[in-house]
Amino acid sequence: MNKDFDNNIPDFTRRKKALKIILFLLVIFLIILAVQLFYIDNLSYLQGNLAIINSFVAFILLFLYITLTADMYVTIKRIKEREKVEVPNEFRVDAFKQTYFIILYTIILIIFIFIFVLSIVFKIGIFGIIFSLLGIGIFSYFLFVMIKSRKYSLEVRNRNIKVLYKNQEIKVLEIKDIPFVAFFGSGKEKVKKGDYPIMEICTIKGEILRIPLSLRNYWLMKKYFLKYRVNVNDTYVE
Repeated sequence: MNKDFDNNIPDFTRRKKALKIILFLLVIFLIILAVQLFYIDNLSYLQGNLAIINSFVAFILLFLYITLTADMYVTIKRIKEREKVEVPNEFRVDAFKQTYFIILYTIILIIFIFIFVLSIVFKIGIFGIIFSLLGIGIFSYFLFVMIKSRKYSLEVRNRNIKVLYKNQEIKVLEIKDIPFVAFFGSGKEKVKKGDYPIMEICTIKGEILRIPLSLRNYWLMKKYFLKYRVNVNDTYVE
């Protein structure tokens, strides 16, 4: 199922209504708080507690208003940047380096190795050894996949896509040989904040090429495949 970018533009109607309600409530609580502070010397114990509660509620409302407004602003800014991206006849796309995630997973791997060593030295038990070995295996695999995938790059020329690994050509794909392309987040099914886009190219031979992308390259490659009417499934939608 093709999903054009036009269908991925969020509707902020409800968000704007919610912001108006939050702003209205914020003004009311601030007015009440201002009156309470003006008569602070005459407030009873109960009224003083109510003033503290009002200030807390006002802070929460202010935080929500700023957060929702900032998120809407960033989203609109990204949409404008996305619309400026044009698909040239020739361009190069490098895989997203994932440096932050590689460092994070390396630290976690070191922790599991440390747990494994402690389990052996202090004879903590079989559970600690199995747990640490399982963690070492999982995160070693993740690191291997990330380090390998960051070495891919694509050189696109019209309907031809040259696939490079360590800057060495390994195959050439033609648009007519690509029936399906998928885009999804690094968090797989459920896309969350901080996820980076991953592109999966499927060929008529059953080959699958998976490459992590930067946000701009995600926009560029999606526009490229839509331009040539390739079947695109996008669950990332950033």
